[in-house]
Amino acid sequence: MVDIEVRSRMPGRSGDDLPAVLVQLADDRTTARELIRRTVEEQIRELRADAARCRRILDRQYLSDGDLRTQAGTGAIQMPPQAPAGPDVTAEVARAHRAFARGTFVVFVGGRQVIDLDEEVALRLGEPVVFLRLVALAGG
Repeated sequence: MVDIEVRSRMPGRSGDDLPAVLVQLADDRTTARELIRRTVEEQIRELRADAARCRRILDRQYLSDGDLRTQAGTGAIQMPPQAPAGPDVTAEVARAHRAFARGTFVVFVGGRQVIDLDEEVALRLGEPVVFLRLVALAGG
């Protein structure tokens, strides 16, 4: 078993971010797809006590640029309505996979960017794993 800490970051944000989570893997080699799945599952587990906060944070991390453009056309960008129950883990994992494939966020393992969902990554104890949410620069 290998325990890897995964941190999620969004430039310009602090405070109400996704928590750093400890992801347990059977081996020190996995795919980006599996790493994302395991990370989202752990993020939801960490945030489940407060369903509204969990929903808000997950939406902020994985809301796509298309979602933002569509909502901007209406004059206001809002998070989806709060669901009374906690998030559906399978749906959230699928949304995170789509967000990665679209370039909404990137994954760095040991300082190297992971490019493809099916790319194999080698994980080393103590090496940073970061999910970085990409945001457009103002005016550009």
